[in-house]
Amino acid sequence: MGAKRWRRAAAAGVAGLLVALVLARPGGPAPAAAQPGAAPLAAVPEELALVPADAVAFAHVRLADVWGSELFAGVRETFARAGPKALAALDKLSPPPSAFDRLTAFVVMGDREPQPFFVVSFSQAVDKDAVVATVLPGNKPKQVGGKTVYAGAGDSPHGLVAYFPSDRHVVVAESRALDAYLARPVAAEGNMKKALALAAVRPVVAAVNLAALPIPWGELRDLPPPLLPLLKAQTVQLTMGFGAATTLAVEAGYATPAAAADAEKALGEVKKMAKAETAKLRADLEAKLAAPPAPAASSGERYAETVAAVLGLGSLSRADALIDDPGVRRSEAALSLDVTLPNEVVKAVGGYAGVGVGLLLPAVYKVRVSAERIRSLNNLKLIGIAIHSYESANGKLPANVVGKDGKPLLSWRVRILPYIEQAALYERFKLDEPWDSPANRAASQTWVPTFVSPNVPPAPLAGGYAATHYKGVAGPGTVFDPKGNIRITDIADGTSNTVMVIETTAAVPWAKPDDFEFDPAKPLPPSFAPGRPPINVLMGDGSVRAVDPAKVSEKTLKAAFTRAGGEVLGNW
Repeated sequence: MGAKRWRRAAAAGVAGLLVALVLARPGGPAPAAAQPGAAPLAAVPEELALVPADAVAFAHVRLADVWGSELFAGVRETFARAGPKALAALDKLSPPPSAFDRLTAFVVMGDREPQPFFVVSFSQAVDKDAVVATVLPGNKPKQVGGKTVYAGAGDSPHGLVAYFPSDRHVVVAESRALDAYLARPVAAEGNMKKALALAAVRPVVAAVNLAALPIPWGELRDLPPPLLPLLKAQTVQLTMGFGAATTLAVEAGYATPAAAADAEKALGEVKKMAKAETAKLRADLEAKLAAPPAPAASSGERYAETVAAVLGLGSLSRADALIDDPGVRRSEAALSLDVTLPNEVVKAVGGYAGVGVGLLLPAVYKVRVSAERIRSLNNLKLIGIAIHSYESANGKLPANVVGKDGKPLLSWRVRILPYIEQAALYERFKLDEPWDSPANRAASQTWVPTFVSPNVPPAPLAGGYAATHYKGVAGPGTVFDPKGNIRITDIADGTSNTVMVIETTAAVPWAKPDDFEFDPAKPLPPSFAPGRPPINVLMGDGSVRAVDPAKVSEKTLKAAFTRAGGEVLGNW
């Protein structure tokens, strides 16, 4: 499985996760939980009709039912404590959180790799333009098989697109995946058929067809042998129910009854392994309680260790009871497990979930910031690889395209397009005309994902031109010296000590020959990148460094911008 592909799948997953956050539907109703048999299996909701029965994975959450369960009682109370005025602000959003009704996700196999899809269902008709503006800023509609699809900035084959099968449903997926999906009928038969039927009456259902996934089984050969028969399950299905009690049911399906029997026997061996491990932990904790306190240990430390050891022993006893009788049943070619969550656990989760969400907000913010930096780092690495590939193929580093009069016409970014999977876009440019000429205007208005900074929403510049914040360091003695014809061997200071590209504050059309103009005789600008420090800079060797301009002297930064100044950078 390619790491790049999974990164793109994760990007699509962000859209689904953002929608999943509206499990807390403040202001919406809290209906009673659906029970098996509450609706006929033939009454298939529209969102489930969009899911191919031959998908390799599927999940469906009835947000209203989950929100109305005891599990989220504490979260509902937390929102209510915000007050009517605060809750009214949520209703002004478009669409309002209370309109989110169900979330469906499924994965189909493409030519070689899994392709994820997300379906969001609303309880009322929604404004398509408002939904698309939230999910895909800078979007533009296009026609695919007679259907209107909204493409994100750049309209890349791997970019996200949105499709509205009705005014109450939206499908979000990668562009090429959705094109293929719309080109064929939705499969009515397959391994997901049973899970789809359950999803019509259960609030939470998830299933995966393990046999259809490209799992590298060879890499699992070092696992304990008793686990291998269990891992031969072809399908795994999970459902949750909310009513007088919260229930969880798991079922693993095998190819034959014999395979299920082997898995059941293997489960017995796994239980022995688990019991052995808990026995070791129990012995360690009992020895800890019996041992005299360490000479240097304070009474406070001893107190805490004793309480922790006693709590650990009690937890192990409960774990042993579960291991002794996990409640697994075998029926034909399947193993199943039904669990009723203790009321005290459900109430504890519900009671503290709201507080937990509040406490987690700073952590979520930090994770988002870190994710933006990682995406920027990845963009710069791809640019670095492209620059080095260009140099290997042409004997010199990429430079701005200049006309016969020596005037720059196009950015060096245009030259590296073939090396970032944008060869078709490169062919659209007329290299003897300016970036904004009538012949080049459409190509310059095309968004290139690698050039888009994750720190700011992609918004077209004046004239509709696609933007970038990644600029080469240009000026006398730099890698992007206006004189051109620079080679890697000309970076005498060392490629690991020389900055090639930085992320700047001001956006520019990516096709325009506009870079970070460096003059060693003038002061540097106060900041380089949008967002928060530290910022990522691309070095001459293709590595990316996080630099906080506030903590690095201007002298050091200037030294890093020149390729052959003979300076010693030191720590920075």
